[in-house]
Amino acid sequence: MRFAIVLQPGQNWTPSDKAAPHRVVVDIVKGGVLYRFSTDAEDASPHFIAQSGFRRWIREAGAKLAGVAEGFEPKASPSAELGKRIQMLRKAAGMSQQQLAEALGVSRSAVTFWETGREGSANKHFRGLADILGVPMEAFLTGMAEENIQIDLTLDEHDLIQLYRRLTPERKINAQKWIERQTRQRPNEEA
Repeated sequence: MRFAIVLQPGQNWTPSDKAAPHRVVVDIVKGGVLYRFSTDAEDASPHFIAQSGFRRWIREAGAKLAGVAEGFEPKASPSAELGKRIQMLRKAAGMSQQQLAEALGVSRSAVTFWETGREGSANKHFRGLADILGVPMEAFLTGMAEENIQIDLTLDEHDLIQLYRRLTPERKINAQKWIERQTRQRPNEEA
């Protein structure tokens, strides 16, 4: 089974050849990836390659995700990923699109557009969204938040979380995507 490679700004890809330079993703732009080699000067312009070319290099170089590059400034994810986060957080808060729209002072269609990734003005509302949904703003920017949350877990949920925490960032993304696919399957379909 082959997993999709999800590219995001700040990722540090290390090739299997330790003498070869790392590649740090600077940004994902329409049609490609801007990246820097670990050997580039700090003020050097980033290199451009198509996303498919960058993924091909990852496979051919046997590159592994080493994590997020030091000093990388997080930024908002692409619209579709941001939309998924908003929708997930809204549902976790037990709110409808209409309720969120009213609490934020926007139209329901604005919330719909944000959640489907068709509208990019959600970033103007991060602070209000964070306050209403009870999450830190980092949850919208990076998809992660460092916050201790009191929750009751079953033993199997506890075991899954402990295993998940031991995964590399790349494998965490793959695990999330696999679980998401499983939740979309109908009960009578096979995995």
